[in-house]
Amino acid sequence: MLPSGVPMNRRLFALAGLPLLLLAAAACGDGPDAPRETPTPRATPTSAATGGFGPAPVLGGNILKVSPGYAERVTRASTITSNPLVPKGVCVDVDFAGLPTTGQAFRFIVDEKDVTAGGDTVWKVDSTTSPKNGTLCYAPKEGLTVGVHSAAVGVQDSNNVQAPFKQVVAWKFEVTE
Repeated sequence: MLPSGVPMNRRLFALAGLPLLLLAAAACGDGPDAPRETPTPRATPTSAATGGFGPAPVLGGNILKVSPGYAERVTRASTITSNPLVPKGVCVDVDFAGLPTTGQAFRFIVDEKDVTAGGDTVWKVDSTTSPKNGTLCYAPKEGLTVGVHSAAVGVQDSNNVQAPFKQVVAWKFEVTE
């Protein structure tokens, strides 16, 4: 053999070995082939999973409970008030603790309309002399119309109505036939 043939063979061998080297490196990978989990999108409060009802309200403080509940579906008949002493419709259970006054500290909005002082709003309190808790209901005699409704209750300092609200709870629900 010619001395120049040896380097040529080495070069051919090196070039032929390069694809094998790349194939071996790719096969090594990062460990055994295990099934990989595909990330699953999680529903957020404003996603379609909540039916367009938006985020759930945060209860506590002076606003203890809302009815109908967040994203709840109720019949139209369940929103009709036949007895003013037992109002139906949109209600909130409240706690008067830490407020300078009782009912005057609350603003009630239903379907973007302030119903706080309207004729269809009823207060029920646990005591007529020094109430600690109460229920405020927007109870139209004809009930609520079929569809999705919004409600919000704000707690404010009744001695300074220009001050920011102490607490605001907003939610949506649906009335069906």
